[in-house]
Amino acid sequence: MRINIIPVILVTGLILVASGPAGGEPLVWYQADFPPYVILAGPDKALGIDNQIMAYMIERLPGYEHQFRVASYSRILNDFKRQKPGVTTPLFRTPEREEYVHYSDISSYLVLPNGFIYQKDDLARYAPYLLADGAIDLDALCQSGKFNIGISAGRSYFGIIDAMIRNYKTAGVFQERTGSDQLGTLKMVRIKRYDAAFGFPVEIKYGGLERDLRFLRVSGMVPFIPVFFGTPKNQWGISLMGKFNAILRQEGVLERFAQFYSAWLDEETRPFYDQLRHTYYGK
Repeated sequence: MRINIIPVILVTGLILVASGPAGGEPLVWYQADFPPYVILAGPDKALGIDNQIMAYMIERLPGYEHQFRVASYSRILNDFKRQKPGVTTPLFRTPEREEYVHYSDISSYLVLPNGFIYQKDDLARYAPYLLADGAIDLDALCQSGKFNIGISAGRSYFGIIDAMIRNYKTAGVFQERTGSDQLGTLKMVRIKRYDAAFGFPVEIKYGGLERDLRFLRVSGMVPFIPVFFGTPKNQWGISLMGKFNAILRQEGVLERFAQFYSAWLDEETRPFYDQLRHTYYGK
């Protein structure tokens, strides 16, 4: 089924568009501008990981008038707190959100956490800091004092990475870059202004940097983060999510969604990701 998307209204900065049979029960899909998960403009428009997941689900949810609302995550979650009907993906599960968000029973796919990104020809420089499992020992690397690592001002990388940034804040290891372009530090690695930087593995491909940059896991970071669908935690959301859960349990669906994600990974990272998700889902 081809999904025709037609703009219908602009309200307080939110773009609402609709598709599907007119007169059906409205189903609002909240979308954050979050490439390469949700891509709203440019040559890859609608080809993001979750753009494709939404399209897949819509084909299997007949009878709804599907509407798309673009909003920040803070706005999406605030609407869920206010019990406004709608659904969103991708969404991480947190204890705070559990109070007002009803999640799918099954994770739709897994994402790899932020890691260490470097020039592809420089792997030998980092070999002394690689552990047996292929992850990099960031603490040992920072202690060496041999590297200049770029970080984006105001960005949290989570876990051990944030801890190392705090621990070595005054050691001259990390160089902070200001600006709204989250890919900026990776671009500086490409032109060798920084030795390395941190980022999600999918950012490399989205930024067109896969020819020059490579990704290493950081020891101590969680190996993956499950991604879920989310709705308001009310009877409407519980009922809708029952339909989502049924689709997620169908043969081949999780494999398909994983392919949407892994398409954005570099060739070296894909085998690790495949092994990880097969272990997680027990398949």
